[in-house]
Amino acid sequence: MRRDIQFRRSINRSYDPCRKCDCMMTATTLVEGAGPQSDDLLDAISRSNLVVDFSIDGQVRSANQNFLQLMHYRPEEVIGRHHCMFVRADDRETPHYRAFWELLKAGEFVQREMRMVANGGREIWLQSSYNPILGRQGEIRSILMLATDITAEKQRAANHESTLNAISRSTAMIEFAMNGTILAANAKLAAIMGYEVQEILGRNHREFVPPEVAESEAYRIFWNRLRAGEYVEDEFPRIARCGKTIWLQASYNPILDASGRPTAVMKIATDITDRWQRNAESERLALLDPLTGVSNRRGFDLALTTMTNDYAARMEPISLLILDIDHFKAFNDTFGHQIGDLCLRVIAKAIELALQPRPDSLVCRYGGEEFAVLLPAADQAQAAAVAEDIRGEIAALKISHPGNTGWERVTTSIGSATIEPDPARPSQYGTELVAAADKALYAAKRRGRNRVVDAVIARPESPSLAFDI
Repeated sequence: MRRDIQFRRSINRSYDPCRKCDCMMTATTLVEGAGPQSDDLLDAISRSNLVVDFSIDGQVRSANQNFLQLMHYRPEEVIGRHHCMFVRADDRETPHYRAFWELLKAGEFVQREMRMVANGGREIWLQSSYNPILGRQGEIRSILMLATDITAEKQRAANHESTLNAISRSTAMIEFAMNGTILAANAKLAAIMGYEVQEILGRNHREFVPPEVAESEAYRIFWNRLRAGEYVEDEFPRIARCGKTIWLQASYNPILDASGRPTAVMKIATDITDRWQRNAESERLALLDPLTGVSNRRGFDLALTTMTNDYAARMEPISLLILDIDHFKAFNDTFGHQIGDLCLRVIAKAIELALQPRPDSLVCRYGGEEFAVLLPAADQAQAAAVAEDIRGEIAALKISHPGNTGWERVTTSIGSATIEPDPARPSQYGTELVAAADKALYAAKRRGRNRVVDAVIARPESPSLAFDI
């Protein structure tokens, strides 16, 4: 006898035994009865789905070829057997499995992902719906399972999750919305920043960026690139709890939807703060004179270039002092180089002491027994006053120096030069300033040493150097 089925759509409450929750969903209820197209509909469903008809007690009444092939059974091996033959032993004994069948017996529609076991023990995952088939009077006649095999998708998802978990255990990860809002973060990332995960969720990326970076054009371009779907990788400074600056080696990876549009950004990061600090310390030491602890010639050259450009743009003068310890070769010949080195260290400290009122100044060991002092925003009179302070501090040390005829103690000759601002020619400032200070130093030596001679580079009246020495 042909079995005709009609389809009736309704809203049903369902219970998911795995998720342990109720939900409302649209369901298709199958009703037995005459219908000219019912066989065609069932045939179409059966061709593309796994179909099993269960009695209300859970016994298999029929199963289509798709299901039998997937589960590696013959019809006679499953007909009359209970649904639980396809369920793992530890699952079938759970309260959730019993509740699942109670819902079906009550006429509830249930949709869920279900783990089943094929003949031979292989696990199969099905996306399945269990649909009550009702008689004309509304009584439940049987339960029709319609399912698709999602084993491959579940395996890919499991592999993906395992990979993410492995990465997450060793790498800091954080997810942003396209407006910079933090959507998710792992504990490792939060710990690097000095927070718990819940403390940073919902906050914005720019809150953890140094203010000067957050307001920069480069930061705007950075986010525009991410919104365009570009991958960005670099080393970034970030602000952790209590304002501490940390450095991250990070990649920002746009997450695209099915249409290729960025919907979020996943950041994977490694804390490189220690390396940055070591590098910064190495760079700092590379700019210092190891004997005296003040800047070396390389540090002086870099500072001179920076200052001349900056102060020319600000229309402020720059002054330079070059100091030479008088007759220092004779000092070394008398006391030896070890005492000579000690003398240089003491003099460097004396210069730094004299410069305390000007924290923006820079002192460096220019070479041998020569020191240089850069004085930004200092005019001729101010530079001359600083030079006299330095000369006085060194003289006050009263370091014996029999070879310094006429003084018998360590003294210094100082050449001071000041250059007035000329924004059109900042690249020439450094060369002219050093030449002028050097010339003034030799003038101080010619005039008897232990003195200051200052020079001003006149401009713009004369293109040549004019010295007031």
